[in-house]
Amino acid sequence: MIVRKIREEEYLRTRQVFAIAFEQPLDPAAATPEALLQVKERPRERGEQYWQECWAAFNEEGQMMSFLRGAPASVHFDTGTGTCTCIGAVSSLPQYRGRGAVAACFRQHLQDSYQAGVGFSYLYPFSTRFYRRFGYELAAQAVEWTLDTASLPALLADPGEAVLSEGMSHFADMQTVYEQFASAYNMTFVRERLDWLPRVSSNPAQDGKYTYLWFNGAGEPKGLVTFEKEALLSGGKQMVCTAFYYTDLEGLRGLLQHLRSYRSHFQQVRFSLPVPVALETLLPEVVGCCRRELVFSGMGRVVHVERALRLAQYRGTGEVCFRLTDPCIPENNRVFRVTFAEGRCQQISDEGEPTLQLDVARFSRLLLGGCGWEEFPQEPFSQIFYPKKLFVCDFF
Repeated sequence: MIVRKIREEEYLRTRQVFAIAFEQPLDPAAATPEALLQVKERPRERGEQYWQECWAAFNEEGQMMSFLRGAPASVHFDTGTGTCTCIGAVSSLPQYRGRGAVAACFRQHLQDSYQAGVGFSYLYPFSTRFYRRFGYELAAQAVEWTLDTASLPALLADPGEAVLSEGMSHFADMQTVYEQFASAYNMTFVRERLDWLPRVSSNPAQDGKYTYLWFNGAGEPKGLVTFEKEALLSGGKQMVCTAFYYTDLEGLRGLLQHLRSYRSHFQQVRFSLPVPVALETLLPEVVGCCRRELVFSGMGRVVHVERALRLAQYRGTGEVCFRLTDPCIPENNRVFRVTFAEGRCQQISDEGEPTLQLDVARFSRLLLGGCGWEEFPQEPFSQIFYPKKLFVCDFF
């Protein structure tokens, strides 16, 4: 078996492998030289921009058996930003499954990412058990809210103004709202213009996908919502929001007030929010008209442990010493003695007597901050591992 990054002439084959693996008929136009030229010159999303970041496994005859894509993105984490590889399109031809081809791609990708200094990796799993083999663990969660639109309150004396954004017509305002919302949460993208292209329709009248910016009375952009229409099994229609961001409480109230204006022809609205958001405090009634569901939002892992530890936010001043095991990255199999002061890392060494042993999956869950209170170690480790705001709102 040979594992390497794909060559230019092999990119279209990855599309075919994906289509066969998931029994999804491939548009013939997507497997032409013109399609490759479009990806290279006019990428429409991050996965296309980083089309070369595909690791593939080939058999002895040179046939592609499996591949995965690991597009890099800048993400928020604790004291700043770090690089995260966004894993997607993990595919294996049925006749080659069970031969370790995908596993080999993962190990090579993770090792390559470590050497490049990448801090994190994230994915949406088809199986948690499978991805735990490579050090990934459940991390972010979200609360999916479903509300009767008729129950939404009028919260503002000044309703402000909602403006339809067609394509990038309000890019700067969209970016302002999103970044103020996202910067408070670990693992949210630091979005670039390209990241908005698949999320905002340039022709909402044709696509049925609507993005509205909400401005307050002073003309400041405070909220953003994107929604599509979906039929309910019980009859009626539901607004399905694929984006729901706000800068502050005023922005959240403004969005709810805008959604309320659809109550005559939408029976329900559904959107996802970070776990810490106590939306119920703004709702005058929740009995019989409100449902909330806690959902998993993918799996993450730390790739370059030392780099992530240097970026982490600590509590107070102190020192911890632990031993880490990593099944995919040998350089992470060591002792980490971390000295920190006033919340920031001061020094990391591999000397000392560890008082805690962690595998990289549990370490990742703890450091990202996605655990319940009962999972966190006692002092002094509670100074490094504690609940944090964690939210992922990009799909890849």
